[in-house]
Amino acid sequence: MPTSTLKNYLLIFLLLTFSYVNGQKGDFLLSHYSLDVDGLDNLNFELKVNDDGQLCIANRSGVLLYEGHDWVFQATPSAALSLDFDSIGHIYVGCAGDFGKFGFIDGKYQFISLNPNRSDESLYFKTIVADTLAFFISESNLIRYHLGQEKSYITYLQDPDEYFTYLFEVNGNIMVQTNKKIYRYHEDQLLDDFDWKLPENAQFLFFDKHPTRDQYVAGTTDNKVYIYRQKNFYECKMSKFLTEHESFVNNGVWVDDNHFALSTLEDGIILYSNRHSKIVDVINHDKGLPDNEIYTIGRDHEGGLWISHEFGLSRLEIGVPFRSFTNYHGLEGNLKDIFWFSGHLYVSTSKGVFFLEKNLNYKNTVYYVPVKGGAATPTTATTSKKMKKAQRSRGKKKGPTSGGNTKATTTKYERRVKKHLVSSGYEFTKVEGIEAKCEKFIRYKKKLLVASSNGLYEIKKEYNKKEKEWEHIAELVVHEPIRFTFIENHEGRLVIANHYNEIKLYKHEDEIWVQEDQIDFHGEMVLSALHQYNGITWFATPSHLYRYDSLSSTYHDFKEYKYHNQFIDEVRIAAIDNQLYLINSIGYFYLDGAKDTILEDTTLMQVIGKPIKHLQEHGGKVWVNNGDAWFQINRNKSVIKREIFGLFPDMTFITNYRDNIWLIDQSHELLKYYPSEDDSLVWRNHMYLREAKSNKGDVNVNVHGPIAFEHDENSFYFELARPDYRGLLQIEYQYKLSGLNDDWSEWSSNNHISFNYLPPTNYKLSIRSKDHFGKIQELQPVKFTIKPPYWQTLWFYGLQILFMTGLVIGSVIMNRQAQQKYVIVTEGLTILTIVMVIEFLQTVAGGTLGIESTPVIDFIIDVMIALCVFPLEQFLKKLMKVSKEGPGLNGKAFLDLFKFSKPAPQTVKAKS
Repeated sequence: MPTSTLKNYLLIFLLLTFSYVNGQKGDFLLSHYSLDVDGLDNLNFELKVNDDGQLCIANRSGVLLYEGHDWVFQATPSAALSLDFDSIGHIYVGCAGDFGKFGFIDGKYQFISLNPNRSDESLYFKTIVADTLAFFISESNLIRYHLGQEKSYITYLQDPDEYFTYLFEVNGNIMVQTNKKIYRYHEDQLLDDFDWKLPENAQFLFFDKHPTRDQYVAGTTDNKVYIYRQKNFYECKMSKFLTEHESFVNNGVWVDDNHFALSTLEDGIILYSNRHSKIVDVINHDKGLPDNEIYTIGRDHEGGLWISHEFGLSRLEIGVPFRSFTNYHGLEGNLKDIFWFSGHLYVSTSKGVFFLEKNLNYKNTVYYVPVKGGAATPTTATTSKKMKKAQRSRGKKKGPTSGGNTKATTTKYERRVKKHLVSSGYEFTKVEGIEAKCEKFIRYKKKLLVASSNGLYEIKKEYNKKEKEWEHIAELVVHEPIRFTFIENHEGRLVIANHYNEIKLYKHEDEIWVQEDQIDFHGEMVLSALHQYNGITWFATPSHLYRYDSLSSTYHDFKEYKYHNQFIDEVRIAAIDNQLYLINSIGYFYLDGAKDTILEDTTLMQVIGKPIKHLQEHGGKVWVNNGDAWFQINRNKSVIKREIFGLFPDMTFITNYRDNIWLIDQSHELLKYYPSEDDSLVWRNHMYLREAKSNKGDVNVNVHGPIAFEHDENSFYFELARPDYRGLLQIEYQYKLSGLNDDWSEWSSNNHISFNYLPPTNYKLSIRSKDHFGKIQELQPVKFTIKPPYWQTLWFYGLQILFMTGLVIGSVIMNRQAQQKYVIVTEGLTILTIVMVIEFLQTVAGGTLGIESTPVIDFIIDVMIALCVFPLEQFLKKLMKVSKEGPGLNGKAFLDLFKFSKPAPQTVKAKS
């Protein structure tokens, strides 16, 4: 065979091998959400995200709000069909037969109708808020609601055959589409003056603005997609795909700066790259989407596409460098290990071993070829073709033709079938011959081995002559219940630790694995092992680490080191910074050669934290999760925080192959990580007050200036939120209530703040949040005042003082002028005056001191006030009460002091 031919075959082989390993890109990440509100279904009409990042959904039962953790339902009088927001976050909703907004009425946050027509039966299918105006449109009505004036204006169509079909905004202009034309709306008028080059017979289904640039993606009812910019429409290549596949598009939105997505009624989601003018992917049931019929779609601030379907909501993440391989057909069981061998990706699971291969789908085309020699009656089709050919030939001849009989010649045709490639795709195929739980793959020379609970299998690739195709089969070569296994470097022996706590050594002779030796650990459980290139082998048991310089039953010079592992935790043995490390859930331990003992590495504990979860790559790198994030410990002891892997806190396996990291999640998802220049995640969502309540109802905190409450409205509840759809932020909250306590509370994941009783005064509630990455957000402080009761106000104190003064003066007058028959009345009035003065002083003192009250403290305060007012009480008694005997105030009453009364006549006692 020529050298060039050999090179061509080799090149083809290499390309095919490379395509098997690298050709499959995997699927975008999909997360699924179920509606957690009783009595509601999943029929949604519109998805939008407000400025805080909260997802708002127009559902046929009302409006749903979601931030990644809790669902909040707000009822509407009928099905909510469309929604939008104003600049301060108010939600405006178009409903069936009504339109309005959500606000506060009678201490409750609820839907407020803005429709004066109570008998309206229109369906307000589109809502747009622009500046100070809110627009609601149905087939027959176009409503303009002025937010400042709180007044509605209605626009009708003059042509009875014309009706509204769509409402959208372009470059600050409100565009109104009918079944006949497209108008520009201006001051209650429909104007046909917008300067743009509109596609012929355009009826728009959607019109969505680019997140950052001044351009739009638009779709029409004839299944064409356009990019609109600078008054021109440019048709996308997407239109051809939609026509060929007869897809019915119902919506389209930009996902990020480069991609937009189309939702269809039967083909799922079509993701298109505008930069490269090509379809990136079709996300449907085969790619993990629960259903191909899409109700509506919407994007969030973090590059996520929300998809509404019959089974709930899904979120497509295209901005992270991970792809999923779990959706490929054929993969079964719980995933354990990944390996590449002979150009194929192999996966071990609890149900065996599977390999990924490319399947080609063909269709057969029948055709006929003439056969030399022999005569046969041609088929009808063949005869027709020959007659036409003969007629064309006769038409080219010149001169007269012979009218005699000529002998017809016949040709024999043979039926043949030709294969045409229709489509191709990747699928997982099970390796035949394994019906056991498989764990770890091992390469031995040119053989692929896999350890299972039943023993060691060799995976072979053989050609089936009958089926004319290659098959992957497995053959049991060692029958042992394997806990772990590895290949010895120097001797090339297979070392197996089984579930009977035995270490057995097998040698490969004449294609057979033969047991050569066995090391006795006297029944002690061997958890893990590390075999180094220098031939030294380390074994870890629950209590000891053993060093073997030679693997042999006759070797007795092994060394043992004691360490802590009282919970029999899984142990990682790794060579880090030229030292031997053991890592378990307790901590990081290393072998100190000088002291010949195992010590704890407190430095790694300080840098990383407690190793709650720990994994190890095939190459020796160790991954540790401290409960918050993943850290990679390299062989030189450098530590890298891998924030992006926080998307998968429950990883069970990780490995590196050709600069790509593969991992298995606890949810049994097989993922591939593509390193990129920027692996940072986007966080544009804000903390907000989701709910504020007092003991009398809902509270509107979005008002200018302090909020005033009556004295009996003194218990408050605040609920905080910050959207976190990836589940990575681990938000903590902190608050301070000035007027009660000037100290910040401790950071807590609890998003509820409650105050059971607040005394009357001025307050300022400050709230801030901190995420897992240390970013702090602070809300605008909530200022509010609890007014004192009327009996603690200055004006009421003034009235009391005036009343007390009147009583004092009245008592003095009555006492001074009273006769014997009024003594009881004046005595009672005097006592009442004194008691009321004392009570008044007690009330003022108690309100001024503001000490937290208990029965003991109240008693002490009453005693102190009584002691303080005792001299005053005596003074008032002398001042207001005139005794028949005694000097009074030097023989004068109160009026006598101020000369308000005439001197009493003196009585002279007669001498006896």
